[in-house]
Amino acid sequence: MMVVLSLRHRHTSSSGRTTRGFFGRLALVGLHGSALFVPAMAHAQSTTTLIQPVISPDYGRDRNVSVLERQHPDFAPLGYRLGNWILNPSLTVSPGVTNNVYNDNDNRQSDAFVIVEPNLRISSDWAVHRLILEATGDLRRYAQASVRNQDGWKIDASGRLDVSQNFFIEASGTVGRRFESPFSDDVINNTTNVSSYLQTLANMKASYTVGRTRLVGSVDRSSYTFNRVTFADRPARDQRSRDRTMDRLTGIIDYALSPSLSVYGQIVLDRNEYDALIANGQANRDSTGYMFVGGVNFDLAGLMRGSVGTGYSHRDYKSKLYPDASGLSVQAKVEFFPTPLTTIGLTAQRQIQDAGLGGAGAYLDNRATMRVDHELLENLVLTLDADVARRSYEELDQRTDVVSVGAAARFQMTRGLSFGGNIRYGSSTPNGNNLGNAFDEFRAIVSVRIRR
Repeated sequence: MMVVLSLRHRHTSSSGRTTRGFFGRLALVGLHGSALFVPAMAHAQSTTTLIQPVISPDYGRDRNVSVLERQHPDFAPLGYRLGNWILNPSLTVSPGVTNNVYNDNDNRQSDAFVIVEPNLRISSDWAVHRLILEATGDLRRYAQASVRNQDGWKIDASGRLDVSQNFFIEASGTVGRRFESPFSDDVINNTTNVSSYLQTLANMKASYTVGRTRLVGSVDRSSYTFNRVTFADRPARDQRSRDRTMDRLTGIIDYALSPSLSVYGQIVLDRNEYDALIANGQANRDSTGYMFVGGVNFDLAGLMRGSVGTGYSHRDYKSKLYPDASGLSVQAKVEFFPTPLTTIGLTAQRQIQDAGLGGAGAYLDNRATMRVDHELLENLVLTLDADVARRSYEELDQRTDVVSVGAAARFQMTRGLSFGGNIRYGSSTPNGNNLGNAFDEFRAIVSVRIRR
C-alpha cells in the first residue's frame, strides 16, 4: 500500500474554481464523498436542538469554496461502480476517554469508550436527477459504565427530480434511533442511561427560478418517540409525554439584486401534536405556530458569503395552562475567507422551542457558533470551534447556559485511510428549579476511518 504525505498547498483563485452550482457542490461532497473532510456523527458534546430550524435560502453562487467543500481528487474514494450506481462503504473506529461519564459533578467518574460507525452509501451517477440511499450506525461501548452504551442507527433516502433547468423537486426521508446530548435541549442530564428517541422524518421541497426571482416551497412531517430514563437515586421516568408529531409548511421568495446579492422573505407554519398527557395528568403542549423572517444572502468572491435574516415568531398553545409565546427570530450564517486555505464560519439563531423541563410551555433558544477550518496541508485540516447557548424560560424567570469548545484534526493518508482526533470541553449551568444539575465534561477522542 502506497502512503502519500502531501506537502502541497492549494492557492485556488476564484477564476480557477468550478462553475457548478451550490447544489452541485453538495452533491459532489455528499454523494460521491470526494471531499476530504465530510463531518461524521458528533463524537463529543452536541449543542444542537431537537427541532432544527428551517434553513434560509442557499447563498452559494460559485464565488467561494470553503475548506470542507474543496475537492481533492488525489484522495477521493473510488467506491464500487454498479452500472450507473456508486457504492461507498466506510468504517470509523474511535476510542476515547471522558472525565464525567454520568454528567454528574457530585459523582464524577472517568471512563474509556469506543465508538464504531459503519456506513454504507449508494448514490446514482446520472447526468440529471439523483437518488441516494444511506445507512449509518452509531455504536458506543464504555469500559465500566455499560448502562451508558448506545446502539444508534439511521437510514436516509433522498432524491431529486430535475424537471427543467429552472425547476426541480426534492424528496427525502429519515428513520433512526438517536441519543440525546445533555448539552442540547432541556433534557434530564443526571440519568444513568442516555435518553434516546426514534425519529422519522419526511420532506418534500420544490424550487422554481424565473428571471431574478426564486420561489421555494417545502412540507415536512417529523415524529419522535422517546424511551424511558433511569436514575441512580429515584424511580425510572416514562417519557411518553414528550412523544410528538410535527407538521411544517415553508415558503421562501428570493430576489437577486445583483449576481452577488439577494433579498428574501420566508414564512413557516407548523403544528405540534403530543401523543400523551403529561405525567401528572395535565394537558400537554399541543400548539400551532408561525414565523416570518426577512433578510439578505450574499456571496462576495474572495471575501465572504452568507445569509442573515431577522423576523418574528409566535406559538399558540391549545391549553390555557401554557401562555402563548412570541419574540424576535434570528437566522444568520456567514463564512469569511481570509485566505484560500482558511474558512471562518459564524452562525447565530434565536427560536422558540417546546420545553420538556421546568413546567413551562416554551423556552427561547439563543445560540451562537464560531468555527475555523484551516487546510495546513492538502490532506490535513485543523479545526477550532466554540458554541454558546442560553435556554430562557421567561415565564418562570429561569435559564440554562451551555458552553462548548473544541479542537480537531483529520489527516487523509490515502484514498481509503484517514486518522483524526478531537478534544472538547463542555459545561451546562442551570439557574432554576427542575432544570437539572450543573455539570461539565472533558472528552478526548482519536479515530481511524477506512473507506472505499
